Amino acid sequence: MKTAALLTTALLLSACATLPAPVPPQPAEPAKPSVPYPSLDMQAQIDSLGIQVARLENQLESLHTRIQQLERQSSAPRAAAAAPRRPPVAGSVETLPAATPNTNSAEQRYQQAQQQYRSGNYAAAITLLRHAESGGNGGDTARQSMYLLLQSHQRLANCESVINIGNRYANRFRSSAQAPEALYSVAQCQTRLQQRDIARDTWRRLIQIYPDSPAAKRAYRQMNPR
Repeated sequence: MKTAALLTTALLLSACATLPAPVPPQPAEPAKPSVPYPSLDMQAQIDSLGIQVARLENQLESLHTRIQQLERQSSAPRAAAAAPRRPPVAGSVETLPAATPNTNSAEQRYQQAQQQYRSGNYAAAITLLRHAESGGNGGDTARQSMYLLLQSHQRLANCESVINIGNRYANRFRSSAQAPEALYSVAQCQTRLQQRDIARDTWRRLIQIYPDSPAAKRAYRQMNPR
């Protein structure tokens, strides 16, 4: 019996010795960080869209102005042909047709406002040019009157009026030489009203639309002070 028990024990020990050793668990590999995708610059997209909108508005305004000019040119001959011409009375002198009073009065108000502005009476200039806030008929006198009105408000530090008229002027007369200056005046007033972020947007718009203008160079220095 003892011999059988010893044989059994020996067989069990030899079987255990032939079993493979347990493999220790391998540590899990760390997850590889995902490659970040570059985020789009939202401000750059907004600025790009703003430039495209400004250019389209400029084209529309130019077409609108051209249509008005063509309509005036075509309506003038028809009105002259339709008006009956009375024969002159014997012994009387035929009078010439008077010029359009609206055109003359707008020109006269502009000249008077210029005199008041040069003499430093900016409030009187504003009173004379109160009709020019929207740019009138888009002609040269209307454009000059609107810009002189903007300058008069700027002299009196009427920043809300400067912002409203300046933005309207820059949209209505984009191709004029004063449009960059109007935008610069708007940004200056926005800075005075503690609207620094809005002023930076205005400066950025000025630099992108009129990069070669003196106003754009001043705006760049304002955005990047040394």
